[in-house]
Amino acid sequence: MLIVGFIKTDRPEVLINPVVCKNEVEVYTWLASFFNDENFRLDSPLTQLKVNQALEEKVLIQIAIAGHDVAIVFGEQNVIKRNIERSFHTELFDYKDFMAK
Repeated sequence: MLIVGFIKTDRPEVLINPVVCKNEVEVYTWLASFFNDENFRLDSPLTQLKVNQALEEKVLIQIAIAGHDVAIVFGEQNVIKRNIERSFHTELFDYKDFMAK
């Protein structure tokens, strides 16, 4: 199982609004939907291959969001558990508002 979520860069041990993904394709789809031309752009284009290669490293992957004090993190569930002390869901930040339609 794979997890995608947000962290505050000054509190990287707390995972915000985690989403469970069944496989690498779901992780890529989630990330590609969030990092779209309308809302947030990456310096280097995101590809399925890059997501797969990152996940093969078996480490917590972090993508900073320029201009914000948050980052997206993703990885295998056991990797997330090793790096995150707690997680929570909040309605104050609804990432779905930023997803591609």
